[in-house]
Amino acid sequence: MKTRFDRIIKASTSLTFRFRRDERGVLALMLALSAVPFFLAAGVALDAFRAGSARAEVQASLDAAALAAAAASPSATEDQRRKLAEDAFAVNIAGKMGDKIDGSPVIEFNNGEVTVSYDGSLPTTIMKIGGFDNLKISGSSTATMRAPQKAEIALVLDYSLSMNETSAGQTKYVTMKNAAIDMVNGLTKDGSNSDVRFALVPFSHNVYATLPSSQVLDASGTTWTGCTFDRQYPFNTGVTPPTGTAGSKWGQPAPASYGSYAAQQNYHCDGHFHDGNGFAAHHLKLREMSSDHSAMISQINAMSPYGYTHISLGLEFGWHMVDPGQPYAARDFDDPKNKKFIVLLTDGKQTTPAFGPGSSRNLSMGEDNLETLCENIRGTNITLITIAFALADADTENRLNGCATNPAKHFFKAEDSNDLTKAFEEIQNQIASAIYLSR
Repeated sequence: MKTRFDRIIKASTSLTFRFRRDERGVLALMLALSAVPFFLAAGVALDAFRAGSARAEVQASLDAAALAAAAASPSATEDQRRKLAEDAFAVNIAGKMGDKIDGSPVIEFNNGEVTVSYDGSLPTTIMKIGGFDNLKISGSSTATMRAPQKAEIALVLDYSLSMNETSAGQTKYVTMKNAAIDMVNGLTKDGSNSDVRFALVPFSHNVYATLPSSQVLDASGTTWTGCTFDRQYPFNTGVTPPTGTAGSKWGQPAPASYGSYAAQQNYHCDGHFHDGNGFAAHHLKLREMSSDHSAMISQINAMSPYGYTHISLGLEFGWHMVDPGQPYAARDFDDPKNKKFIVLLTDGKQTTPAFGPGSSRNLSMGEDNLETLCENIRGTNITLITIAFALADADTENRLNGCATNPAKHFFKAEDSNDLTKAFEEIQNQIASAIYLSR
C-alpha cells in the first residue's frame, strides 16, 4: 500500500515531466518566432540584390538605346531614331531582368540631344510578406545626336608570327582583323562620321613606316620609307621629336645579338633574305591618323603576320599617332571635344632587344621601356587600353594590366578568339560612350 509520501513523489514527478514537455514546446515556439526576422532579413537582402541587378541592366540598356538614337544618320527622323532606341533597349534587356520588370523606355528629343528614360518596378519575393509588392526601377541616359565630340584612335596591333596560330578554332589574326573592322565600322557608322579618325600601327620586331629623312639615321632625300627598330634611350620612352642627336633618330642598326631569338634576323624589311618575304609583302605599313575609313579597312583586310615581337616599339609609335607633334600630326590636346585612345594588343612577350640606359640593348630593356611608356602616357589625356590575347607569359600580362589607364576598366584578358571578339565589343562601347553620352 502506497504511503502518502509515495503519492506525493509520484505527483511531483508527473508535474516535472509535464513542465519539461511544455518547456520544450515553448522553446520550439520561441525559436520559430525568432527565425522570422532572420528569414525576412534574408528575403530583403535577396530582393535588394535582384533590384540592384535590374537597375544596372536597365541603365546599360538605356545607354545602348541613347547611343543608337544619337549615332543614327544625320538625315534620320525622330521616329527613326526612336525606333532605333526602342530596338536597342529591347535587345540589351532581353533574357535578363527585363523579363521580370514592367514598364517601357520613354524617348525624348530636345536641343540636339536624345534622352531615354525608364520608370518601372520589379515584383518582390520574400518582401511580399512584409507588404512590399514591388521595388522601383528607374534610370535615364542622354546622348548628343551626331556627336559634336570627336575621337582619334590608334590601333597598335601585334602581327608577329604567333598570330598565325589558332584559338577556339579560329586563326588569331583573323579574329583580331574582324574585330578591328567591326570597331571601325561601329564607331564611324560605316564610315559616315569623319569626326572619328583612326591610325594603324601593325608591329612585329620592326615598324614599317614613312618618316621625314631628317628624323632617320643616315637617310637622304625628303622622306624615307622602311623598317625601324626603336630609338636610343630615353627617346624611345616618349614622343620628343628627333633632333640632330643620332640616338634620337629612327633607323638604328640591328642589334648585334638577338639572344635566344636569333632567327628573327632572317626576317628583313624588304624580304630578300631567307624567307623571300617582308613587311611590305605582308602589308604591314603604319597608317597615319585619318578619316579615310575604307582605306583603313582595306589595309586591315590585307595584313598578315610576319616576324617577332617588339611591344614597346609598337606603343611608342602608337603614342606618336595621337600626339599633335612631329613626325605625325594629330589634333591638339586643347581641343575639348576630341578624345584620344590607344588600343594595344599583343599575344606574346618581348622578343626583340631594345635600347636602355647607356646604349645597352636587351629584352629586359624593352620590358622596362614598355612600363615607362605606359606611365608617361597615363600622364596625358590619352586613354590607354590594353589587351592580352591568349598570352602565356604572366609577367607580360601583368605589365599590360598595369599599363592600362584604369586596369579595372581598360585592361582585357582574352583567353581565346571568342573572348577577343567580346573585348573589342566592350572597347567599342566604352569609346562610343565617351563620344556620344552626355551624362
